[in-house]
Amino acid sequence: MAILEVKNLTAGYGDDAPVIDGLSFDLAAGETLGICGPSGCGKTTVIWAVLGMLRALGGYTGGEALYGGRDLLQLGEKEWRALRWRKIALVPQSSMSALNPVFTIGRTFRETQRAHKAECLDFDAALGVVGLPPDTLRRYPHELSGGMRQRASIALAMLLEPEILILDEATTGLDVIIEAEILRLLREIQHRRGLSILFVSHDRRVTAEFCHRRIFL
Repeated sequence: MAILEVKNLTAGYGDDAPVIDGLSFDLAAGETLGICGPSGCGKTTVIWAVLGMLRALGGYTGGEALYGGRDLLQLGEKEWRALRWRKIALVPQSSMSALNPVFTIGRTFRETQRAHKAECLDFDAALGVVGLPPDTLRRYPHELSGGMRQRASIALAMLLEPEILILDEATTGLDVIIEAEILRLLREIQHRRGLSILFVSHDRRVTAEFCHRRIFL
């Protein structure tokens, strides 16, 4: 059964021709679906459209993106605040994009908690899920290795226990050993929580290894 169903998605910017035209796919509960394609093909545009953020970037969308009986493309920002991060969360392409460089990891977690009016979140447990010690909360992003930053970004995205996790080039820039560790971690989290993953990458090798199914742009 599909937890997310995208039908005939069209997306672009300004008056330009669509970057994405007529894309359809579905994501099942507990599935990892790969969206694969070269740089500039529109992968990130698909992410912004599904997350309801394209209009804020001067873009436009058409078609449907159905989640929980609602068309995500038609929701206003107030409705999205109840969904984004709580139901659908993103790990962006660069871990430094998710982690404020002047905040400790703990402050970033607290700011996320405050922004979403969440209560009783166990930050130590969130870090434990991704294999990071509690003292990570006192550290700044530049004090962490690339693999640790990526783990912290995943912990941040999972803080409110979403049903769908979108990963944008999650292993780009990591060496093959750290890449394998991150992919193993994601599989473990998915197995424990029944998480659905939309895995966006230019790397066909990684998507072939990690994803249940793939679509190509």
